[in-house]
Amino acid sequence: MTTYTQQQLEALREAAAKGVTKLRNSVGEEITYRSLEEMQRQIAVMERALAPAATVRQHYPTFSKGT
Repeated sequence: MTTYTQQQLEALREAAAKGVTKLRNSVGEEITYRSLEEMQRQIAVMERALAPAATVRQHYPTFSKGT
C-alpha cells in the first residue's frame, strides 16, 4: 500500500485544475498521466487513503417485560 501525503494530493488537484497532465514530484521524478480522467481517478484513490477511518458503531436493542 502506498502512503500519500496531503501535499501530494493538493499538487495533483492543482495540476488537474490547470489541465496539466505532466508533473514532477518532490524527488524530481516526472509523472505523466494519460488523461485528466486518469488524474481524477488517482485523486479519488488518494482522498480515500487520506480520509480518516470510519468508526463502526453497533447498537444492541434492549428489551424489558415491563413492571
